[in-house]
Amino acid sequence: MKELEKMLSGLFAKMPSLPVNIKQVIVKIAPYLAIIGVILSLPAVLALIGLGAIGSSISAASGAWGYAGSGTLAVAFATISVALMALAIKGLFARALSGWQFMYYNALVGGVYSLIRVDIMSFIIGTGVSLYILFQVRSYYR
Repeated sequence: MKELEKMLSGLFAKMPSLPVNIKQVIVKIAPYLAIIGVILSLPAVLALIGLGAIGSSISAASGAWGYAGSGTLAVAFATISVALMALAIKGLFARALSGWQFMYYNALVGGVYSLIRVDIMSFIIGTGVSLYILFQVRSYYR
């Protein structure tokens, strides 16, 4: 994983850098975005595992996992994603590298799921943008 991180870091270092004030805003709101992500994704995960009565009306509006469809694969990836976001929250608030790493792993999990589904546009745009932003703010996490 470290080799992949180094390779991606080098790739994204060649891209235009975001302004410092934008990076600072991203770092400040990141933990809140992770909280919102967990809150919005949890009903979708519950619906995917069959507790549709609890979250079916919310799951359609709760992001990528809301329309991922049923099945073991969707449940596994959605559960992993929610867990990684939840694990990232404390580290994001503390600006700890662990918080950044959990969000990095979450982006990779989303990318792998897009590739498995053969959703190339989601992989290129969603995973690409996520990783670009993550590597832009990596230096803020120690």
